[in-house]
Amino acid sequence: MSLPDTIFIFGLALVIFGPRKLPEIGRQLGKLLYEFRRASNEFKMQIDEELRAAEQADRQKQLAASVTPVTPAPALEAPVVRPPSEGVTVSTESPAARVIPVQDEAAELEKVGENHPEMTSNNGLHHEPEREPEQATTHHD
Repeated sequence: MSLPDTIFIFGLALVIFGPRKLPEIGRQLGKLLYEFRRASNEFKMQIDEELRAAEQADRQKQLAASVTPVTPAPALEAPVVRPPSEGVTVSTESPAARVIPVQDEAAELEKVGENHPEMTSNNGLHHEPEREPEQATTHHD
C-alpha cells in the first residue's frame, strides 16, 4: 500500500466510526496484528524444529547404514618359497619354530665363545660374559 491509499482508508474509518471510537478500534487492530505475528512466529519455529529433528534422524540412519559389519578377509594362500638362483636349498622352517634345549644352547654358546676373538681376553683365557647385578629384595610393611 502506498501513502495515498493509507490516508484514504484512515479518512474513511474516521467518517464511519467517528473520532471517539477510532482510537479504541486502532488498539484492538494493533493487538490483533500482534497476536497474529506471534502465532505465525511460533508456527515457523515449530516447523523448523520438526525439520531439524527429521534431518537428525536421517543423519543417524545414514550413519547406521554406513557402518557395515566387518566381514572376514578371504584366506590367503601360503607363500611360495623358491630357492635362490645359485641352486642353494632354502629351509622353509621358520626360526621361531626351532626349539633348542637349554643344555644344548649353553654348549653352542661355549663353542661360539671359543672361536670368537672378542670373547677371549688378551692372555687367551676364556672370558666370562658380564652378569647384571642382582637386585636387593625390598620388604614392604
